Amino acid sequence: MSSPVPLRNNIHAKLKVIESGDYRRYKENHLVPVVIQDFFTLAAEFPLVFVKIGKTDDFIPVAMMGLRPGHNLYCQTEQYKGTVIPVSFGNAPFAIVPVDEKSDQLMILVDEESPLVSETEGEALFDDKGERTEYLKNRIEKLTRVSDQTHNTKEMCKRLVERKLLTTQTVQLQHRPDAQRYNIEGIYVVDEIALNEMSDEGYLELRKMGLLPVIYAHLTSLQQLRRVAEMQYHADKAAPAEKPA
Repeated sequence: MSSPVPLRNNIHAKLKVIESGDYRRYKENHLVPVVIQDFFTLAAEFPLVFVKIGKTDDFIPVAMMGLRPGHNLYCQTEQYKGTVIPVSFGNAPFAIVPVDEKSDQLMILVDEESPLVSETEGEALFDDKGERTEYLKNRIEKLTRVSDQTHNTKEMCKRLVERKLLTTQTVQLQHRPDAQRYNIEGIYVVDEIALNEMSDEGYLELRKMGLLPVIYAHLTSLQQLRRVAEMQYHADKAAPAEKPA
């Protein structure tokens, strides 16, 4: 697995980036982390749920792009099968991280081993004087926005936990009688009963924080479980035919 390194004009002067809609780098991620902004675009295509980070009590929202761990239904081929993409899909080959744990300054990293990186084709990152090109400036601006959205998303999850609005749920999905039954565990959703039983003051507080539209987008997105179950059914049926004889 590659380790991104700090982007430096003296080291990466000749580096170029190839723009691509090939997202096969996510083909083994059936759960893809998302940020607040994603809720308003992805809800029409993917179920958006919450999962715990490791063994902690912290949560992140994810888009379910498959029911089988290790298999993203949308990213198996060069041609992406969806109509909308998570914001994070546009980050590669870059990443943005704090300079250190105590700093508010951010540092841009680049994955030198990414297939999107080249010295012969693509968009240049630095000009002949070692200055950032307009392309790189725009990419850094987008990365910064994603970083801000990631922070806001963490805060949203904290607020939902504080108000005891997340509840665990086991989902059983079987598209047809001849389909495999999937028991999806470890996912959390907003508890509609708890939401409706909130005091007027608590409900208005959620509205002031701008969380109500996100919550309702999440709840609406759960209707897309049927879509993913159908796609999984067809993928499972096609799998034997794809194996070599």
